[in-house]
Amino acid sequence: MPEPRPLRPGDPERIGPHRLVGFLGEGGQGVVYLARTPGGERVALKVLHARLSDDAQAKRRFQREADAARRVAPFCTARVLEADATGDRPYILSEYVDGESLQQVVSREGPRERYALVRLAVATATALAAIHRAGIVHRDLKPSNVLLGPDGPRVIDFGIAKALDSAYSLTTDLVGTPAYMAPEQFHEQEVGPAGDVFAWAGTMVFAATGQPPFGLGNLAVVMRRILVTEPDLSGVPESLRPLLGAALTKDPRSRPGSADVLDMLLNADGGPAAVASPPPPRAPSPARPSFPSPAPPPVPSPPRSVSPFRERSSVPSPAPSHTTPSTMPPAGLSPPSPGRLSRLAGTVRSRRVLAVASALATACALGVATWLVLPSGEPGVVSRATPKPAPTGFDAASASVVNPSARRGGTMRFGAGFVADSFDPANTYYPSMWNVARLYGRSLTMYRPVPGAAGREPVGDLAEGPGVPSDGGRTWTYRLRAGLKYEDGTPIVAADVKHAVLRAIGKDTLTRGPYHFEELLNLPSGYRGYFASPKADTDAAIRTPDDRTVVFHLRRPHGAFDHVAQVPQTMPVPEAKDTGAAYEKHVLSSGPYMFESAERGKRLVLVRNPHWSPATDPNRRALPDRYQITFDMEQDAVDKGLLSGDLDLDLDSGASENLPERIAADPALRARADAPTIGWLRYVAINPQVLPFDNVACRRAVFAAADREALRDAYGRGLRAGTIATGLLPPTISGHRSLNLYQTGKGDVAAARGQLAACGRPGGFAATIVFRAEQSRERKAAEALRTALGRAGIRLTLKGLSQAGNAAHRGGSPAYLRKEKIGLSIRAWTADWPEGASYLPYLTDSRKILEDGLSSNVNVRLPEADHLIDQAGAELDPARREELWARVDRTVMEQALVLPVQWDTRVLLRGTRLTNVHVSHAFSDYDYVGLGLS
Repeated sequence: MPEPRPLRPGDPERIGPHRLVGFLGEGGQGVVYLARTPGGERVALKVLHARLSDDAQAKRRFQREADAARRVAPFCTARVLEADATGDRPYILSEYVDGESLQQVVSREGPRERYALVRLAVATATALAAIHRAGIVHRDLKPSNVLLGPDGPRVIDFGIAKALDSAYSLTTDLVGTPAYMAPEQFHEQEVGPAGDVFAWAGTMVFAATGQPPFGLGNLAVVMRRILVTEPDLSGVPESLRPLLGAALTKDPRSRPGSADVLDMLLNADGGPAAVASPPPPRAPSPARPSFPSPAPPPVPSPPRSVSPFRERSSVPSPAPSHTTPSTMPPAGLSPPSPGRLSRLAGTVRSRRVLAVASALATACALGVATWLVLPSGEPGVVSRATPKPAPTGFDAASASVVNPSARRGGTMRFGAGFVADSFDPANTYYPSMWNVARLYGRSLTMYRPVPGAAGREPVGDLAEGPGVPSDGGRTWTYRLRAGLKYEDGTPIVAADVKHAVLRAIGKDTLTRGPYHFEELLNLPSGYRGYFASPKADTDAAIRTPDDRTVVFHLRRPHGAFDHVAQVPQTMPVPEAKDTGAAYEKHVLSSGPYMFESAERGKRLVLVRNPHWSPATDPNRRALPDRYQITFDMEQDAVDKGLLSGDLDLDLDSGASENLPERIAADPALRARADAPTIGWLRYVAINPQVLPFDNVACRRAVFAAADREALRDAYGRGLRAGTIATGLLPPTISGHRSLNLYQTGKGDVAAARGQLAACGRPGGFAATIVFRAEQSRERKAAEALRTALGRAGIRLTLKGLSQAGNAAHRGGSPAYLRKEKIGLSIRAWTADWPEGASYLPYLTDSRKILEDGLSSNVNVRLPEADHLIDQAGAELDPARREELWARVDRTVMEQALVLPVQWDTRVLLRGTRLTNVHVSHAFSDYDYVGLGLS
């Protein structure tokens, strides 16, 4: 439980015979105190809200339900010791657990590692089975009601929500926490133990990933997701996914019971734990997969230049819809399928399971770990008993695959309101062209083409698998798959990959690509790339000891090099076929499609590559026969093509200024639209080199006074509204944590004035804020900030700087900011791939500050952040690396140096013929690789 605080003015000194000694917290049900019984025992005493005391019948029902809660066997629970509804202050007394909640621990430390996760699952399932055995329904199981005490996890507050619900109907008081509530709770149906199983599974997903299975948001948004979308289990260990997926089924009759859950977590004989799939009908025994090691996450990247295309593409997109319950289909509440899970399979099975639970009483006291043995070996493949219907409707593709199909054939038609920077994989930096390039080229690695967080995982593409690091992460070795061929039937060899990388280095011939390999590889001094130095010895940077092995040697350890290896610059190019700048006219295909015709300003037509073999490519399905991409279209023409069905996809998805409004007003269009959060951060940099922002309290005054909602609305409303950012890393980036260190509402003037007093400026102060004059949304954000800060006495002067004529003064020159005494600058950032190192060093590493140039970091100079950045960059363990990036984020936020405004959303519209549609975290757009046509 939280650390007790002194009683507040107005708090009672005694409740019944119990003396209150500290304040623990307050929630929707009541106030929790640390108390001492007449015998001196420390207990937790929850005083329920006074509304209960006026209804004698409700008080009797409450007392009856609370008394039942006292009969729960003490298996991994905080026991209910006493309940009294007879007085004016109804209360429940329970065992005091000296520990933090799962919510607090995960929010601070990140998701539980796999062994701790299994221990937690077993302990909480044991508690749930004991609660249900006593005839109690918890009704509000969630991470904050699981305490991690010194003797193991404990479930608390069971019986309280049930008791309250006996006095209040769902129509008057929604009992529960929306993110963990079962679908039936929103349909005003009777909620039984199956609702607790649903909440338990959601709590385990939070423990494994740091996020609820249906995300966060306001009540309408979360309700819609729970009712009509599938849970995101991509960050859950594979062994647990079948069980959690079954427990999160929409139909309560198809979920396993709590005793079934416990039984699946344990061996039938109580031996080593092996999580089983819910048993299909008549199956002899459930599968028992092992627990795999966490998969490596994504990696760092240099700053991606912000072209007009990229800026247009980053326009905020649709916030999730606020569909009311009355308009929602009763998802998952249809009659159960014949193969649904049964409840307890009989008295014998029930007694056996509860006998196991009894044995767990000892295990809970010992933290569960003393007897639980995890198996080793490869993870098993487990199938669900009943296939789930494919999700449809608004925002369905943000977390799931929409309209799945294996149909082959047809011509895919894309439209684009821009001219491609290049078709040459080494010479492009537009994210949509990176997405397109995967159709005709194959990198060493690629992002797994699946929705959700799993789509941020690099897997082998040309290579058999991820790279093998050595020398502490300075050397990375990739082994090419056997049987790889180009479109002309010639074999793809390791030397072609080396040549592809070297030709991308040096920007005299190929001028547009990124600089990742220049920064990382151990290249010879003065090396300017293949075209300028064709005879240079580069083996110290890249070696190819045989035709199937590529070895990279780096200047420094880089723990996430697999993310670098997925850029199009590793798509192979035979030296004999390299025509330099003209190569884009016909790129030699290594993927499932090849060029039929290519004219960069007008059109690219792709047809099937006859020498591509699906046996060598487990990631691509290659369903369409042909792709036709038309460039440089008027955006209105692209919109009309999508609406009419003449186009299947906008290559510059999210660029349309008018389409979101049409989508919002038309239910049919809305059902084809998605509103994913993407990796664009809008923020205000606060410069400590300009007075009085050298004082952290003055910086925090800005955070306190800012109207975060008005700032967000400056970038777009309705479907375009972004997500108010609580930190720097967006939810689509590995390492993201929900920090919530500062207010995210309309501003707290009193708190701001308190910070001003603390920094010696009680009357406020004057400051200047800069923004790009051509960006109307940045001007609106500056105006919104001026209004909000003015209420607290901070007087802002707005200064728009020309983007075209004065590029170095776009708030990106620290010397200019100091000279002009500019304390605040409105900025934006996105990364090349979804990993912390592609974000945070460019915003927070003091060594990347360019005093007189265009610097991505203009204000953060924290040695502790620099140290953490170095640790994270070299860390090979993905989970540890994510935690380090999260610490960088928190360190900067605690110093109030960057006021995050929002993580953008993007409005996407699916063509009427598209199949296999899902949003990729890596591209902030639909993943083109798996698309097909109906």
